[in-house]
Amino acid sequence: MKISYFCNPTNLNQSRDYLEILTEVREIALFCEESGFDTIWFAEHHFSIWGREMLPNPIVMGTDIAARTKRIRIGLAAAIITFWHPLRLAEDVALLDQLSDGRVELGLGRGNYGIEGLNLNPLADPNKPEENYAVFADTLNVLKLAFANKRFGYTGKKYTFPYPGFNKDRAHTVLLNDYVDQDSGEMVKISVYPQPRQRPGPPLWQVVDGDRSIEFAAKNDLGIIMWRPTVKGLKVRFDLYRETARAAGLEVGPGERCGVMRDVFVAETEMDAKRLAGDAVMGTLNFSNWRGPSIFLNPGEVLSASLQSKLEDQLDYDFVKPRCLLFGTPEQVADQMLELRDELNVEQVLVNCHWPGLPHESTMRSMRLFVDEVMPRLCSK
Repeated sequence: MKISYFCNPTNLNQSRDYLEILTEVREIALFCEESGFDTIWFAEHHFSIWGREMLPNPIVMGTDIAARTKRIRIGLAAAIITFWHPLRLAEDVALLDQLSDGRVELGLGRGNYGIEGLNLNPLADPNKPEENYAVFADTLNVLKLAFANKRFGYTGKKYTFPYPGFNKDRAHTVLLNDYVDQDSGEMVKISVYPQPRQRPGPPLWQVVDGDRSIEFAAKNDLGIIMWRPTVKGLKVRFDLYRETARAAGLEVGPGERCGVMRDVFVAETEMDAKRLAGDAVMGTLNFSNWRGPSIFLNPGEVLSASLQSKLEDQLDYDFVKPRCLLFGTPEQVADQMLELRDELNVEQVLVNCHWPGLPHESTMRSMRLFVDEVMPRLCSK
């Protein structure tokens, strides 16, 4: 089981200078590099009015961290590929892979927020799933072709490359036989530079939630990263991923190519963990509580109508904690990490130790306790 770190920088109420935020991200990344974390994963979000999600470009952030590190892998979790031009995205990811000497892990997302989709690419409005999926599928197909081939052409539902009808401009007279249709002279192949260091491209993941996205990932040979389901819920989802992959002719072992993010806070006592970080983590969970409590339920579990209504309005720490929060002493957190390993054989756990409003010093103290007292327990059992 690989241990990685999920980094989603925040600046609650836009109260601090942005360079201070970047300095903290760099400190976390260097700590992870020195402490044996496998990957540091960066999120992508835009237009965060309240400062809850403040990293618009994980590729640029990853480039900065790649220049400061030598070993740790650079993960994007996720690059919201529906908001990017497919060819520019292929170029930028490949350049990062070259700059990092082949350390990129590329996690893909479709996007959650209408404010982002409508203002960055109205064709990919997350509130119109069919249109969004069409853009997502086309962009994924272009990425795979661009990474693996020196020349390629693509015709999809939303994108066609090269642009139809092109044969020359002032700087480019396309005469090479490998690029043009011999009868019409039209350009039918295109090249993207550079190609990635890793061949035929960096490992691909999809950040998923429901069955449809899990099945899409499995059919398209993508690993999956999930967020906060219970262990029992993850087991059902991982089984669906494996069965769908097998039906598509891809052999995947139990837990293979599966990752899960867990909110983690390590303290001297369980009470201290809740006191120091409980409000911060619950602020994040309730900020994104548009799905209600369903993602935290075990398979077949049904809540009473009154509890369902209460939790739809406001999630409760005591409800969420035993289901997906790794909050407590080093021994308690280690036991929960081992449960993920032993019950799921999960390939990778993404640890998140920061939420809006939590002081950076508290994040670093939790991480030091995790490295000093949790990770050794994982290696010894």
